[in-house]
Amino acid sequence: AILAQEPHRSATNFPQAPVTSATMSHPRLRSVMLLLLLMAVLGAAFEPLSWEEAYRRAEETLARMDVPLLFVTGLCERQSFANNLLYQNLGTTKGGAPYFSVGGYYLYFDPHCDGNASTPARWVLSESDPDVDADHDLDGDGLCSLDMHVKSTNFTMPPMGTQEWQMRCAEGEAVSSANVTLRMVPQGEKLSLLKGHSFYKLKLRYTQRDYWYVGNTDAIPRLDLPSFNMQDAGAGFRPTSPGMAGKATVWPSLLCMAATWDPEAVRSYSEAMGREFRGKGANAILGPSINVHRVARNGRNFEYLSGEDPYLGAKLVKGYVQGVQSEGVFAVVKHWVFNQQETNRSSESSIVDDKTAWELYYPPYQAAVDAGVAAVMCSYNKVDSEYSCGNSKQFKVLKESMGFKGFVQSDWWATHNTSIAAGLDQEMPGIGSDVEHHGAFFDANVLMAAEQETID
Repeated sequence: AILAQEPHRSATNFPQAPVTSATMSHPRLRSVMLLLLLMAVLGAAFEPLSWEEAYRRAEETLARMDVPLLFVTGLCERQSFANNLLYQNLGTTKGGAPYFSVGGYYLYFDPHCDGNASTPARWVLSESDPDVDADHDLDGDGLCSLDMHVKSTNFTMPPMGTQEWQMRCAEGEAVSSANVTLRMVPQGEKLSLLKGHSFYKLKLRYTQRDYWYVGNTDAIPRLDLPSFNMQDAGAGFRPTSPGMAGKATVWPSLLCMAATWDPEAVRSYSEAMGREFRGKGANAILGPSINVHRVARNGRNFEYLSGEDPYLGAKLVKGYVQGVQSEGVFAVVKHWVFNQQETNRSSESSIVDDKTAWELYYPPYQAAVDAGVAAVMCSYNKVDSEYSCGNSKQFKVLKESMGFKGFVQSDWWATHNTSIAAGLDQEMPGIGSDVEHHGAFFDANVLMAAEQETID
């Protein structure tokens, strides 16, 4: 809210009365005079806004509300959302019914869950994956009572309740897209976009849920906004759950692609990889990695598209970014910045002067920004003794000097404080790690203390 006072109501313009000993001796009058004196002091220290300035600020705020917050594009015919759960279609059973993963469980249709022909058909929610080649009793236990289920004769779609929702999609192979503005998104939904989820605590460690993506955000069904389904990326779609093995293409590493010295080959490679990610329900690829090699024994050099040459990296990253994003999958360029080694990666500090940074290490990132990359991932290391994911100087280089207009997310558990004001936009994976003593710094109750304009 913007408060303004007309000039004649300024505290400094109140008529001044002479102060006498009689005036000050009356307790009530003395209190009034002290209050007037306080108002005069405050008025001198904090000049009220003029009406013109108040209206100007209000108009700026209203204009910002209609600027597109997100331009959402992504494949969605494999997803449905009901009762706050995302259903991921995994295929069909022998009987032709679809089956799904739901938050680490499996949802499938079983004609006779105990193998008895007189037992009514039902949809089953189970921890174990079904035998999709079986005619009935798809979990093979000969029982119905051990699984959550609901009786139904409709094998084409599970009963999802009154909140059923199917994401609106374009026809055929096209992908749907939409502009989302601040005016459309209430505060709670805004905050849900700023942190991920997909991991849960199992005893003393955090574990990714089966058949969830490496990174996920909440969908907003009311706006037809899909969840961000983000997956690694170093040499193709990374299998992370039982049953994924053998179902993903092993692509050449990015260092191999760098060795081709061929921007067109990289473009074709990234388009094909983007199609595979899209077909597996992902709408984000956590790549490319583009750091210029500095340490020959760095354990992740094979992931980096630049090799040892910033000029080569800058030439190749354009084709990668535009190729992936042409398939309706957004790219996340990483690891920002000066992430040159794996040894002590969470504690080492990289010190790079500006001239060296712009000549050797920034060019591939500038090229990615110029190519329209949607997101940037900040790294585990420190820069000038300050963690990369809270380094306001480096975020200023990225967002102001380079002109990056997308969003910055942390590497998984690379956030060390609530650094939204410094320039971090999204904490991943969104849950704390007891092992590394990290917390969930972008929880809603924490973010509420941040400036509203920063959140917007």
